[in-house]
Amino acid sequence: MQASVLQDASPRYPNAATTPSTRLITRVSHAPAALLTPTTGCASMRNLWLIFMTTQAALQQEDDPRASPTIKLSNGVVMPRVGYGCAGKASARYVERALREGVRLIDTAQADEWYDEAAAADGLRASGVSRDDVTVVTKLHPKNHGATTARRLIDESAQRFGGYVDVFLQHYLACWDGLCGKNWRNTVEGDWRDSWRAMEAAYDEGLVKAIGVSNVGPREVDELVKFARIKPHVVQAWMDPFHASVELRKTCEKHNIRFMAYSTLGTQWSMQGRANPVLSSSKLREFGDPARVALSWALLRNAVVIPRSFSNERIAANARLYDGGVLTVGLDAAALEAIDALDGTLDQSDDVQAVFANDGDENVVLLWKGPDGDVEVGSAAPGASVEISTYRGHEFAAKLHRHEEAFATYQIGAARRQTFRVRDPEAGPDL
Repeated sequence: MQASVLQDASPRYPNAATTPSTRLITRVSHAPAALLTPTTGCASMRNLWLIFMTTQAALQQEDDPRASPTIKLSNGVVMPRVGYGCAGKASARYVERALREGVRLIDTAQADEWYDEAAAADGLRASGVSRDDVTVVTKLHPKNHGATTARRLIDESAQRFGGYVDVFLQHYLACWDGLCGKNWRNTVEGDWRDSWRAMEAAYDEGLVKAIGVSNVGPREVDELVKFARIKPHVVQAWMDPFHASVELRKTCEKHNIRFMAYSTLGTQWSMQGRANPVLSSSKLREFGDPARVALSWALLRNAVVIPRSFSNERIAANARLYDGGVLTVGLDAAALEAIDALDGTLDQSDDVQAVFANDGDENVVLLWKGPDGDVEVGSAAPGASVEISTYRGHEFAAKLHRHEEAFATYQIGAARRQTFRVRDPEAGPDL
């Protein structure tokens, strides 16, 4: 689903398919050992050489996702490579379970249509795990853009999580009707630039330890880097084997920004009404359990992963992607390249612009029927309409403000642009 439709954790950003990358990982470069080996009997030279080689080995291991379950941000902050995603309004008990299983990163947001930030905080407290041992990632809803509003919401999240947030992101750089409400232009205080300045101030004061954005493309990252006084430390976006966000990851690498992947297990495709291509892929199954293979592939491409699950068994399995500090799923260069080759191989032509025109005489509320329940995506006054970017196979419903139950449902077909005439029950059948 594109940027103006709601999905699982965060809607997809419509990046174009790109050429697969075959580079395994970035290594710390150093001179050949033969040039550094001391050729004299000088003990001090030999000690210096040993110190140098030990330091280089440590740096290489630190950057190697096979041997290090943590990753270092550009400001020196260290965070886990594997977390628990709280999309789908994960309740406190699931967050608690993930932390008790050993996860030390939780990803949540202020967008209460997808997340329950308070439940994430409750789960953290109930787990008994020290707050300082857990990396908390949360995000600013775009309806709260603006210097004053953003700062207030940063303070609220910091207070909720014990006085600070480890990584604070902008969930989206901009609003649209389905996300921020029909009248958002009159209610949103400012734009992403104002919010970024508020984030920088909070970073200076220690309320947040790192800052960044999500659901952006390479151009937006370049623009942000030029604007920012404090450069972004983290970018979060959709990444799975069929949608690898290669160009975005290259842009992040260019700016020394760490990449955090969401929907790595194919959730975004499922939201389009398709069979999940990641979990059902025969190519991934060649290398083992598709979920573990997909997550390991993303880790070996140097992404942080935040899989969501409401299965205790799967939560435990994800928490044990690393055992004793070592990645448990072995994928060699050939396997990684085979998975890379899946990028962009699925048909991207299911994008649909759907218009819902209210032909009735009462305000109508539109709902997207998602896997975790109905999500309000807009409302239309009599004679008005709502336009939504969505996908073939998605389903929407309409209800009147005065009724709790929907009176009509709409299935998105194959046409690239579709119009639905919404009529209230007393006016006759919908078209």
